[in-house]
Amino acid sequence: VFTGAFALAACSSNAIRIRYDSEPQGAMITAVDSIAALGRAPVVKAYNLDTLPEPDENGCIIVPGVEALWTSGATARIGGLRICDLEQNAFSIRLPRPTGYPDLDVDLEIAIERGRKLSIERDRRVYGGVQPPRSNPTGIE
Repeated sequence: VFTGAFALAACSSNAIRIRYDSEPQGAMITAVDSIAALGRAPVVKAYNLDTLPEPDENGCIIVPGVEALWTSGATARIGGLRICDLEQNAFSIRLPRPTGYPDLDVDLEIAIERGRKLSIERDRRVYGGVQPPRSNPTGIE
């Protein structure tokens, strides 16, 4: 599901960045055209405009499709994404897990663990590897 603009600063106007999210988080995102793993969702992929096919007569380009594969074996796929507004260089795509596929609890557990890991990584970036501040860091009451 294409969800529109994504607030991500672009480093270069010669690239398009797409954030792939899975619902629940943690699905392995793979490029359909090359079977190359992009990483576990959420993951951001930058596409250099020079390496994509030439724009069509309307100035639109096609970004390769992706597939999400959850630990349970559930899959979701989105075909090539047609982008016509090349001034907008950041997008977000959400791939929902198919309803009714068995072992949802397995995928939810992975999503919870993935969320914990991302939170720890974020804290490390913000606090430089030290413990985040506590409400009473001195321990004096």
